[in-house]
Amino acid sequence: MAGAALKEAFDQIVYPSISSALRATGTDLAFAGNQSGEATIRKTLEGAQKFTTRIDDESFRTRAEVRLFGSAQSKVVLWSDFKRAAAVNTNWPLHKISALDDLKADCLRRGLWREEGNHIRRGPFPPPVPEVSLRELSVQEDGDGHTYLRIEPLHAPSLVYETGDSDPTSASSPVPTPTRFEAVGLRYRFLAFDPADMVRVSAVKEWTAKLRLKYQLHHRGSHHEVELLALPKANGVTIRYSTDGSSPTSAGAATYDGPFRVPANCRVLCAMAVSSAYELNSEMLRITIPQQGPAARPPIDPGLPARWNQQTKLDDAGAVWDFIQRLESASGVRAHDISLTAESSDGQQNVDYSGALDGGYDAAAARSVAEKLQEIVKDGSLRMTAGTLSFSTGQALLDWLLATNQPFNVAKVSQ
Repeated sequence: MAGAALKEAFDQIVYPSISSALRATGTDLAFAGNQSGEATIRKTLEGAQKFTTRIDDESFRTRAEVRLFGSAQSKVVLWSDFKRAAAVNTNWPLHKISALDDLKADCLRRGLWREEGNHIRRGPFPPPVPEVSLRELSVQEDGDGHTYLRIEPLHAPSLVYETGDSDPTSASSPVPTPTRFEAVGLRYRFLAFDPADMVRVSAVKEWTAKLRLKYQLHHRGSHHEVELLALPKANGVTIRYSTDGSSPTSAGAATYDGPFRVPANCRVLCAMAVSSAYELNSEMLRITIPQQGPAARPPIDPGLPARWNQQTKLDDAGAVWDFIQRLESASGVRAHDISLTAESSDGQQNVDYSGALDGGYDAAAARSVAEKLQEIVKDGSLRMTAGTLSFSTGQALLDWLLATNQPFNVAKVSQ
């Protein structure tokens, strides 16, 4: 009897409608099966188009733009005004509390709206400006020392380039292998454009090679002989050196033209690779010449920063994590030009990461990258390579080699 009385007393829902008028809609309060009264009310309002659960379709966004931006022509609205309009506009349906914030997040993510401080601007927007994305994939430490690049045209289909300092145009050479472009020169300039709309052209993206210098110190019994090699091997690169410890760019420095005998009184040989055409210099190479006698020591200054120019290759997850833990326990050691690959056990997922931060990667940075890759690709393998390792002191390098059971090779050390 109580249920019947309720059904007779509460058979209508009254709610605000257009122009602040009230509208009534009949409802059926059924109690069979302990039906939720709230669900009944929601269903009634939904049928009257006063409540909606469809907040993830295009019609909800379209209605929000028409009714809550102030006018159909308005492109910008203060977000607080947008939400206030939804609260007081009787022509706007009820919905779950987070609906408007969810709509905003979705539209920003899809590029349909843009955030400008506390305001929201709705599209359509002009097409994005073309640009060139460039990333170094790997650097040859042997051979010709070339760098492999990944170059992508963004927001435009065509990609062209010029070698040197010439500006590329739409008539320039297309990039032959954008996903793995072999940079055999010292400088390239890239351009992305849309052949269907020649006004849509990117800014020129320039890439310049990093000069490196390697050496071998040969003991010839009564004297030492030095062999120098500049990488990458390219026209216009020369090597300047001095045997008195002075800067290799000074007026008295010599130009390298082949292996030479080190003077008997030389204690430190300094060398640098130079490209005058592009105003490029490598880092200065300091080679400590071992002295004869029982007091001879490894040709490395234990107090100066040092770099170990040998690739570290780790082919399984255990080796990767051992390496990271060793970085954590050592002091002032950083890995440079790293790459990591996580691969699922079935081979269907493969995620690559490559990084060339100027300051290198300490243990925390390397651990963060490795953990994120393993989060994406679970239950698989993890591999890593590091192009070089830098040490705060030469002694730290010697300690590292001893701990990792690696032989000292002066040709792989730069200070």
